[in-house]
Amino acid sequence: MRLMRAWAVPLRLRGTRIGSGSYVSPRAALQEHARIVIGERTLVGRHVELVPQGGSITIGSDCSLNNYVVMYGAGGITVHDGCRIATGVTIIAFNHGFDDVKRPIRNQPITARGVVVESDVWIGARSILLDGVAVGRGSVVGAGSVVTRDIPEYAIVAGNPARVVRHRGSPPGRTAAATGASPRLRP
Repeated sequence: MRLMRAWAVPLRLRGTRIGSGSYVSPRAALQEHARIVIGERTLVGRHVELVPQGGSITIGSDCSLNNYVVMYGAGGITVHDGCRIATGVTIIAFNHGFDDVKRPIRNQPITARGVVVESDVWIGARSILLDGVAVGRGSVVGAGSVVTRDIPEYAIVAGNPARVVRHRGSPPGRTAAATGASPRLRP
């Protein structure tokens, strides 16, 4: 990956590894710069928040993070090449413990397994990806979905929790049941 020359990187982004041809909006908020890597030709829109929280956030080449995307990366977040992440998506790579009813939730340990988004994935507007999930190559996450478990390659998922509706390449009228996946949420 070719990196931008140091003089071309605004002071607010110093320490962040940014590939050539990438754009980071001046209204984006990046924290812990040394823990963030952005590939070549990648767009980071307005009001995007990249917060590693001691973990790392790696965005591949040819990706777009549209306005108001938020990533909390305590367990590490990796987004591979060619991904489209729509407006308002939240990716959270940690979770609060809450099993001990005698202790406040804020005093319980967190878990942080991380989130991986493989190449050529489209995550629809206002979707949420929770800690520990992997989104398979070529998948589509429908707008407003809550992803709580892994998504297989080329799956199209929707809902809360997100379920496989069908797979890319299968006829649109074909239900998930016919492909061996979870049943459709709606006809």
